[in-house]
Amino acid sequence: GEERLREFLTDLYTGVMFYEGRPSATQVQRADSLKRELADVVAELDGWTAKELPGINQALASKNQPKIDLLQRSAWEKQGEEGGGGPSGGATTKTAERLARD
Repeated sequence: GEERLREFLTDLYTGVMFYEGRPSATQVQRADSLKRELADVVAELDGWTAKELPGINQALASKNQPKIDLLQRSAWEKQGEEGGGGPSGGATTKTAERLARD
C-alpha cells in the first residue's frame, strides 16, 4: 500500500518536474490512476477508523489516557496555511498545475 503508492508518486513527480515540456499523456493517465488508488486507500482508512477507533478510544479512556481525535482535512490545510504543517503549497502544487494543463 503506502510505500508502493509513495514510490509511484515520487517517480511521477520527478518525471514531471524535471522535464521542461508538458506532461505526457502517459504521465497524466498515471496521475489519474494514482488519484483513484489514493482514494481507495483513504476509503479503506476511513472504514478502519470508523470501526476500530471507538474501541481504541474506550480502552484509552479506561486507562485515563487521552483519546485519539482525527484531524480533519480542513484543519490540516489550515495548519499548512499558518506554517504549522499540512500540505505544501510549493512544488506539489506546481506539479498538480502542470498535470492539469492541456
